[in-house]
Amino acid sequence: MSGQILVVDNLLLSRMVLRVKLSAACYETSLAATGAEALAAVAERIPDIVILDCNLPDIAGVALCSQLRTLPRLQHVPIILIAASQSPSIRLQALAAGAAEVLAKPMDETFLLSRIRALLRLSAAERDCQRHATPTMRHGMAEAAAQFQTRPSVALVCDTVQEARQIRAGISGALSGQIFDVVVPVAELLKSGAGSPMPDILLLSPQVLGRHGPNIVADLRARPGTSALPIAALLAEGYDRAGAACLDLGAEEVLDLKLDAEEIRLRIAAMIRRKHRLDAHRRALGAELDLAARDALTGLSNRRFAMSRLSDLVTMMPGHPPQGFGLLMIDLDNFKRINDNFGHLAGDEVLSEVGARMQEVIGTRDVLARYGGEEFILILPGADGAQTRYMAEAVRAQIEERPFRLTEGGYQITVTASIGMTVQPPAATDPTLTTLEQIRRIIEKADSALRVAKATGRNRVSLCDSAVA
Repeated sequence: MSGQILVVDNLLLSRMVLRVKLSAACYETSLAATGAEALAAVAERIPDIVILDCNLPDIAGVALCSQLRTLPRLQHVPIILIAASQSPSIRLQALAAGAAEVLAKPMDETFLLSRIRALLRLSAAERDCQRHATPTMRHGMAEAAAQFQTRPSVALVCDTVQEARQIRAGISGALSGQIFDVVVPVAELLKSGAGSPMPDILLLSPQVLGRHGPNIVADLRARPGTSALPIAALLAEGYDRAGAACLDLGAEEVLDLKLDAEEIRLRIAAMIRRKHRLDAHRRALGAELDLAARDALTGLSNRRFAMSRLSDLVTMMPGHPPQGFGLLMIDLDNFKRINDNFGHLAGDEVLSEVGARMQEVIGTRDVLARYGGEEFILILPGADGAQTRYMAEAVRAQIEERPFRLTEGGYQITVTASIGMTVQPPAATDPTLTTLEQIRRIIEKADSALRVAKATGRNRVSLCDSAVA
């Protein structure tokens, strides 16, 4: 975990005390005495966290916080504002300006270090998103941002209805969304699976923390259904050591129930925004990975994905029975004539339509991919010789069944395909060959059968006799 911390304080003694404490915790620190020095420092090197005093000689701490937030490279760098007192107005101004935390002097060292560790975890996740975001992913995240739900759900985790009513009465007005009408008992939450519907945020009641201890946070972090959910611990006695323990065990936020309702609202709103950013990144990453496995023209799987699936099939996994499969190499007949007579756009249109027609007849487990040019590959997991032959004839007939109507000019053309097929029986793996060599042999058999189909008149299916044991 990174740990470069910029301390901005006009008092030399305060700066040095913080440096000693942070250095003892193995953090690298840099110091600034004014707002101007802080801006110069972040221009030279982006810190992982900024600890900023409210009273600087040249600019107010809240104003500097707002200014730092306008810098693109510091958009997600956590800022801890240090105030001289627990003034509610200063706290609200700081949070509204983008501060992640507001602490009053004298600071509790245990809580400060726990807060720093929690913020570093969050900022590391944000930086990881930014570092791995391609231009396509950034576009996807921007689109996802426009689809954020306007009423996020916040679940209150209690063990009794009475607890829920007491807490709900105190903080429900502070939430920008809604608290679930039903109480979520801890036992029920721990049983939730990864696919269970979940809220945006979990609020752990003081009673739950009192009965189960801070380790309940670690337990929720270890469960598939709740591992990625933001958790806020509700505290009844201020930021005590239990709150520090909750942060160290995975809570994203601790909320003192005595805080101003507006402050609770701002803190929960920040948690929701952060969750939505990370969710958008995960969706964009999933879309990016899907695109990497797809052919841009036809929308089918691409050659890379087909080879990966073949690798899975020829590699015998321990504890799994061997699985045979059929393989079809499908090549469109005289495709060059289409490009020569009607243009490449017409050829692209035909390829897309061929892919769509074949998808209408294949099974859900089958893998259809564009192999290259006008050639396709169809993998049929679990298929024997008869099933492979049946599918090959179904695909051939589906392509030939009706003319292809071209958008440009309205021409109608007939397209046919030649198909080479081979079947890999179960337990036919040769341990003396590498996975790549086995895949090449299987494809060579189907390719050989395809050449026979081409040479004997096209628009037919041919079987490589040596392919079937």
